[in-house]
Amino acid sequence: MSESFWRIVDSVEFPLLVTNGPDGFPRARPMTALDRDGGTLWFATSLRSAKVREIRADPRVVLLFVKTEQFNYATLHGRAEVMDDEERKRAYWRDDWKDDWPRGPFGEDYVLLKVTGERGSYYYGYTGEAEDVALSS
Repeated sequence: MSESFWRIVDSVEFPLLVTNGPDGFPRARPMTALDRDGGTLWFATSLRSAKVREIRADPRVVLLFVKTEQFNYATLHGRAEVMDDEERKRAYWRDDWKDDWPRGPFGEDYVLLKVTGERGSYYYGYTGEAEDVALSS
């Protein structure tokens, strides 16, 4: 896997998650990246959200990571899963989420999204370095 690709991914706190909407058009929203384990990224969301419905209908997603001040970007194409892993939910929990999930990490509406990368690409704006990257074997 390309170190340059992961350097961009790891530098962006709020990537855009793009799902396939019910009308056939892509839907993008910023998400907080909680963790990366190899080619897998983790996010928190509401079980009742539109993104969960869209992922259950079509798990193919794109994550877009942009560093505008350096003109760098990376895209990750992968598959998302809705996870209700109690241990991970506790580990990733942030107290400032209490307004969204008053029951904390034990609330049934608080779930995790696991995005497993399959392929990606990146571009370094100042140098022109670019590459397509295979993320799964």
